[in-house]
Amino acid sequence: MDNTRFPDDDSWPEDDGAAAEIPLVREQAYEIIDAVLSGTDPEGAEIRDRLREHVAAHPGNPEAALHEHLVFTRSLARQADNGPNPGNQDVHRHPAEGQISVPGHGQAAIEAVLHGGMLVTAYQPIHDLRRGGVIGAEALTRFLWEPDGDGAGSWFKNAAAVGLGADLEFSALQAAVAAAQDLPPGLVVALNLSPAVCLDPRLPGFLARASLEPSGIMLELTEPLQPEQLGPLLDVLTPLRSSGMGLAVDEAGTDAASMRHIRSLRPDVIKIGRCLVTGIEADPSRQYLVADLVEFGRQTGAALAAVGIETPDELAVLTRLAVAAGQGHFLGQPTVDVKEWATWAGPASANGQSGHGRHTAAGPEQLNGR
Repeated sequence: MDNTRFPDDDSWPEDDGAAAEIPLVREQAYEIIDAVLSGTDPEGAEIRDRLREHVAAHPGNPEAALHEHLVFTRSLARQADNGPNPGNQDVHRHPAEGQISVPGHGQAAIEAVLHGGMLVTAYQPIHDLRRGGVIGAEALTRFLWEPDGDGAGSWFKNAAAVGLGADLEFSALQAAVAAAQDLPPGLVVALNLSPAVCLDPRLPGFLARASLEPSGIMLELTEPLQPEQLGPLLDVLTPLRSSGMGLAVDEAGTDAASMRHIRSLRPDVIKIGRCLVTGIEADPSRQYLVADLVEFGRQTGAALAAVGIETPDELAVLTRLAVAAGQGHFLGQPTVDVKEWATWAGPASANGQSGHGRHTAAGPEQLNGR
């Protein structure tokens, strides 16, 4: 694509450089276990003792030890929820220092996730469908006990329901920005945001402090807009985009309201999902619709990107229809493996600056050829 955008036991690793070989999830599991075991509060003594047992039972495998510990603490939480509450103690309080709550979906569990740093970032490569090669990577949130990401959506939904949706999104953004330092230079980093977080007054400051150049950031709106959000959203996005950040509209619909919002937002990228991609090679109506969206993008200054490409036939049709970029399991699965991220380096990242400091990438004008 021309100018494309887009513990105290022997199983603990020695600090001799071998830790650099530990995958990100394993490294963060070690960090969480260390944080729990460093606690000194008397109430958490039983939890810490049991965690030491779990670590000893799974030498060299902190993920399994942490998962077993979470199952154990979940059983304790359920017993507390279902049993008497002596002394009128609040079993839903914020976890005591050194304790980790469990993968439930209530407010207490969500607060524990926020407190315990149990989020990691998997990146999925975004490919240039015209010239080939990786031009960007989308940040996808993973929870340590759900490395495949299957339950991530319900966590964010339930967090929003108890008033913690924005806090969880900011935690995910923080993890994504930190992990992006290990991506090859020159790749655009796609960060998922709900409209509500875009309107959160914390966002501009967070992005200003992020260790990414503005030109290396693509903000992806992940939810449909409400009519009353459009004006305030434009007020927030205009200065961010003037600084060099790009804008993508995720899973764009084909209804009139969605098209009006896209015309008003004028995103750099319009993303289409599995609802249009699945089986497109055998469905002329979907092909016509995607072709119309490509033309709509040309008229509004946006490139089309396809999500969820699973087969070579889907890829071939989307490429023929002039879809600019794509991602999906056929092109590359989401991964937390830094070594795999390193394989994404290529011609598209040749102009990025490596080394220390802010991660740089080519600007938002790349994908749409501006």
